[in-house]
Amino acid sequence: MPDKKKKIALVVQRYGVEVNGGAEFHARILAEKLAQKYEVEILTSTAINHHGWENHYQPGESFINEIKVRRFPTFAENKRKTRAARRAIFKKKKYFKILKFLGIFKKADQLFNLSEVTEKNVDVWLLGQGPYVPDLVDFISANKESYDVFIFFTYLYYPTVVGMPLVAEKSIFIPTAHDEPILYTKPYENLFSVPKFIMYNTESEKQLVENNFRNITQNSEVAGVGISSFHGEKAQLPAEIIPNKYFIYIGRIESAKGCDLVIHHFLEFQKKYPKYREFKLVLVGKNHMKKNYRNSSIIFAGFVTEEEKHAYLTNALAMIMPSFYESLSMVTLEAMVEKKLVIVNGNCDVLKSHVQRSGVGKSYTTKEEFFQALQFYIEQSETEREIEAEIAQNYVLENYSWKSVLQKFDDAIEFVTKS
Repeated sequence: MPDKKKKIALVVQRYGVEVNGGAEFHARILAEKLAQKYEVEILTSTAINHHGWENHYQPGESFINEIKVRRFPTFAENKRKTRAARRAIFKKKKYFKILKFLGIFKKADQLFNLSEVTEKNVDVWLLGQGPYVPDLVDFISANKESYDVFIFFTYLYYPTVVGMPLVAEKSIFIPTAHDEPILYTKPYENLFSVPKFIMYNTESEKQLVENNFRNITQNSEVAGVGISSFHGEKAQLPAEIIPNKYFIYIGRIESAKGCDLVIHHFLEFQKKYPKYREFKLVLVGKNHMKKNYRNSSIIFAGFVTEEEKHAYLTNALAMIMPSFYESLSMVTLEAMVEKKLVIVNGNCDVLKSHVQRSGVGKSYTTKEEFFQALQFYIEQSETEREIEAEIAQNYVLENYSWKSVLQKFDDAIEFVTKS
């Protein structure tokens, strides 16, 4: 009689083919790969958007690519209370400025512990940060014996911080941690000691956590995610998009990803170098920017299908990733495996590491370096571009194969279930 398949619950803040987010896409493709060997279920919210977490999908059970998805409704929290809690955990309450101006903050803090972050501050912050899905947490608590392993995605959100301690001895944690201010606040100070096993995306992420937190779970591995070349039928490009006459960004279009700054730099580049005005910047993904950019050099393609995304990608001159905070950046690796050169924000260690380790691509930390990178790839010969592109592809194929990644997850699942 064959062994019964191990049952895995993958807990993630949002899930769906339409969901636009790196960690969420990572969760979906990992789930689909693991489902070839294990019985996988998704535990998630009904939200499609992380701005406000409004209910979009119907709660209850459904199937996506033959995987069972259990959705739980989100509940909105008081925004005013959330803002106050945020100021508390960052130790930036409004009246602190006045006390500092008067020169009495330090003495007052010593006497009255003004900057102490309370458990109530933490609780209010987590509910507001969301997605607040109390029914999901209750389900984990009531059904923890029904699953062999729980895989939690993303350190930042309520389902992980509140749900993972309930099944700590059965948990694998994929933190997707970035070097960002919120990581170092009280809600997350003990989170890395909770899981049975931590699966990091990169060595940079592992070092970030180990250098900044105590009592970390020592059972860990660096797996990342498998990246494969696209084998589907590529879509037709819109008529106004001319191959090799544009740079591309793919992902959530928002200030937090550096999109406003890269647009500003690109427009300044064209002012400084008018001869390059024929080149465009195409942004693919859902637009969350508040400012409207009415300029013929900036094209917002919107949310597109996989076939359309790869058509845009393969015809671009290079891909730009301006984000300050990444734990892996799957889209950067996808570009490289498709033989696209990348221009990345050098202030992000993970992105900079991809460029340094591969030996190709450009990183920038200043506007001038960004200009130089654009100019370099515009002026590069076709032969030089092909040589670089081959190196980029080989880097991904050698370091991010599904065979290697899945073996590491097999070992982690075996460890969690046997120990």
